[in-house]
Amino acid sequence: MSENKTGKYFKYAIGEIILVVIGILIALQINNWNNTQIDKKEEKSILKNLNFEFKKNRSDLELVKNDYRGFINSTKEVIGLIGEDRGTLKQHNTDSLISESINYYDYRPTENVLSDLISSGKLKLIASDSLRLHLFQWSSFLNEKEEAWDTLDDFSQNMMMPYLTKNASLKNIDSYGFLDWEEPSKLNPDTYKIFQDIEFENNIDNHAWCLTNYIQALENLETTIDKILAETMEIKD
Repeated sequence: MSENKTGKYFKYAIGEIILVVIGILIALQINNWNNTQIDKKEEKSILKNLNFEFKKNRSDLELVKNDYRGFINSTKEVIGLIGEDRGTLKQHNTDSLISESINYYDYRPTENVLSDLISSGKLKLIASDSLRLHLFQWSSFLNEKEEAWDTLDDFSQNMMMPYLTKNASLKNIDSYGFLDWEEPSKLNPDTYKIFQDIEFENNIDNHAWCLTNYIQALENLETTIDKILAETMEIKD
């Protein structure tokens, strides 16, 4: 093989290599672009699903908060009547007020979309750092809500209900709640006595604190939901 032909061969080989490399780079770039488009499409779907789920959670939360405002107002009315005379107490339906004040239930939002994102590792598809932060905050505030709920439920079951069981008629109280008894207790309990008892006042005060603590936890969740909705509300079909 002559020197001239060898030089041409190497030039041809180098040219072929360069063309192959360029082809590979172009293919990779096209593939990356396709993957990016796929990720963006999936991200859009994720954001729409998050928006739908948290809109529902927001609506449910507002209903729960409204109920709890009623619970705390009745509790404050009860504590305001403690120490009053019989005449004043007879002007109020104390059994109804107690029933409303000790009523409570837990707010349980849906987390199907968020749980799926976390378990599948698709949370990384969300480009917005602030949105990911809000989602992590949501989980943190949800844990705080659970703690507030445990405190409220524990106090009610271990302090408030045992006291009322010993000192009041649960039948009369429950007649304004879920059981809706048509006839009052035949034992004619004297409700006046518990409104003169410091233990009852302390129990109602502690219950009011637990309710307020729970409401605060709900408000933290509400603030976080609004932030999540603000970052997902502009997603269009």
